Amino acid sequence: MHIFDWDHIRHFLEVVRSGSVSGAAKQLGVNQTTVSRRITAIEQHLGQALFDRSGHNWVITPVGERLVQSAERMADEANTIARYAMAESQALSGKLRVTVADACTQFLVMPALHAFSQQYPDVDLEVIATWELLDLAAREADIALRSTNEPPPNLVGKRIAQLAYAVYGTRDLLERVRSKQATADIHCITWVGDGHTRPPWIERSFSETRRVYRTSELSMMVQMAKQGTGIAQIPCALGDTDPLLHRIPARYVEPGWGLWVLSHVDLRTTARVRIFKDFLVEALEAQRDLIEGRRETDVC
Repeated sequence: MHIFDWDHIRHFLEVVRSGSVSGAAKQLGVNQTTVSRRITAIEQHLGQALFDRSGHNWVITPVGERLVQSAERMADEANTIARYAMAESQALSGKLRVTVADACTQFLVMPALHAFSQQYPDVDLEVIATWELLDLAAREADIALRSTNEPPPNLVGKRIAQLAYAVYGTRDLLERVRSKQATADIHCITWVGDGHTRPPWIERSFSETRRVYRTSELSMMVQMAKQGTGIAQIPCALGDTDPLLHRIPARYVEPGWGLWVLSHVDLRTTARVRIFKDFLVEALEAQRDLIEGRRETDVC
């Protein structure tokens, strides 16, 4: 084996990033034995250990650390070559990775996914639902539906709309707020680790509330609000389409970010990337009033 075999270096880098063989295997879509063999092959070629094997976690050695920078340069070059090759592809077939974040963007992307798969069945869609900002330059995804006000300079795309938020709760909680009953007894739901003991929408609009619940997932927040656990600031695209949720009058609602459809600049001419982006943009633009919170009119 040549030491600069990209397949082996790729496995090495993934173990470095994941910190374990099992984590690397999951990311690479292979079994753990394959990862171990690739690392062992490099170590045998060098005559040096790259990792200290300690239980499930592999700790990189000083020799391994010295290889990381060169390996990452190889990764950048390999990804550039792959993007250039994909950019020249006009085939409407093959894998297409689309990354979406929370339950709101997952909901919004569904019409485009369905329409595209019906018209182009030879394209294998892979939808990655994650809060992580996947690296499109490293081909972790081909297209991203992302909430941001400033996309990275190596990505190109279109700003669709400004995500609007409102405060939502059950009909019972709405009536209690309208009738100015004790709002201190109405609980609020917000994010885990949002950086605030009491975020601005709670402090400015429901300062009397005695209890604040927290969750790490938007879908859980929506379910808690539907169950009457409390009120929550939720994207209008989700809140206005759920018959169990009603907008709660609030003095202040935190502003949302822009919603963008993005891909790497090198893939702007790739047929399946370009066509799917067109599908996605069309589907989202048809929902712009919903995304920007103009569908609901009775309570603001």
